[in-house]
Amino acid sequence: MNNKNFFTVIFFLAALIFLGYLFSNVLIFILLAIIFASIGSPLMKLLQKIKIKNRTCSSSLAAGITLFLLLGLISLGVYILIPFVVKEIEVVSSIDPALYTTALENWLHQADMFLYNKGLLEFNEHLGDIILTQTKSFIGAISISQMAGNLFSFAAALFILLFSVIFLTFFALKDKEIFFKMIRRAIPVSFRVHYDRILAQTRVQVVRYFSGVLLDNIILGGAIGLACYIANIPNALLIGFLAGIFNIIPYIGPFIAMGLGLAISITSILPMNPTAEMLTLLFWKFAIIFAVLKAIDMFVLTPVIFGKSIQVHPVEIFIVILLAGYVSGIMGMIFAVPAYSMIRIIVKEFFGGYYFEGMKE
Repeated sequence: MNNKNFFTVIFFLAALIFLGYLFSNVLIFILLAIIFASIGSPLMKLLQKIKIKNRTCSSSLAAGITLFLLLGLISLGVYILIPFVVKEIEVVSSIDPALYTTALENWLHQADMFLYNKGLLEFNEHLGDIILTQTKSFIGAISISQMAGNLFSFAAALFILLFSVIFLTFFALKDKEIFFKMIRRAIPVSFRVHYDRILAQTRVQVVRYFSGVLLDNIILGGAIGLACYIANIPNALLIGFLAGIFNIIPYIGPFIAMGLGLAISITSILPMNPTAEMLTLLFWKFAIIFAVLKAIDMFVLTPVIFGKSIQVHPVEIFIVILLAGYVSGIMGMIFAVPAYSMIRIIVKEFFGGYYFEGMKE
C-alpha cells in the first residue's frame, strides 16, 4: 500500500470513528434496525416465496407484514410481563406500612451493631440518621421543574427512538442492502473491493456475536430462574427473566437484575412479617446464586460462546467494554464488541501486510 492510500485509509477510519461517536444515537437506531431486519429476514423470504394466483408478495407488503409480526411479538412479551408487574403492585399496596417500618428498624439495628463492632460507627451515631440526612439533602436538591423537563425529554426521546427504529426497520426489511449501499457510495471507487470483503466478514461476526448474546442470556436467565426456584425464592420465573434481559448489559447488568429481584422478593414476603434473619438469608441466597452463576458465565460460557463467535480474547473484550462504557455509557457497552470487531476487520484488511511483515522480522 503506497503512502497516499495509507493516509486515505487512516483518514476514513478516523472519520468513521469520529462520526460514530458524534452521531452515536443515529448509529444506534440504524444498528437496531439492522438487527431487527436480520431477525425478520427468514420470514421476509418465506412471504416472498408464497404465490397467490401466480402473484408473489411484493417486498413492501412482505416488509409490512414482517414488521407487524415483530412488533406483535414484542408486544406479546410485554403483555406477558404485565401481570407480574401488576401482581407486585397489588402486593405492595396491600402491605401494612408498619411492616416496612418494623423490618427496616430490625435491619438498621443489626447494621448498627455490626458497624459498632467493626469500629466504623460511633456509639452516638445511627445508620438510620445518616441515611435520613443524606436523603433529605438529595430531595432538597431536586428541582420539580427540572424533573418535569427530564420526564418530557425522556418521553420525546423514547418516541423518536421507537418511530426511527420502526421506520428504518421497514426499509431495511424491504431492501436489506440499503444502509450498506449508502456507505458504499461514499467510499472511493478504488477501495470498494476492500469494503465488500470487510462487509462480508463483519456480517458473519456480528450475526455470530448477537446469536451468542441471545444464547448466553437464555442460558444465564434460565439457570438463575431454576436456582431461585430450587432455593424457594418467590417469583423465580420473573427473576430469571429479568436476569436474562439485563445480562445484555455487560458485567453490571446481572447486578441490576439482582437488585430488582431482591426488591421483588422482599415485597412478596413482607406480608408474612419476616424477621431480620429471614431477610438476611434471602439476601445471601441471592448473592450466592448470582455470584456463582455469573462467575460460571464469565469464565466458562463467555469465553466459549464469544471466543468462537468473534475470535477475541476475553481480556480484550473486558478492556474494550470498559473503555466504551467510560466514553458512551451503557449503550456503548452493549455495542462495544461488534464495533471493535468491525474495526479489527478493517485494520486487518488494509494493514494486515504490515503486521505480517513485522512478525517475520
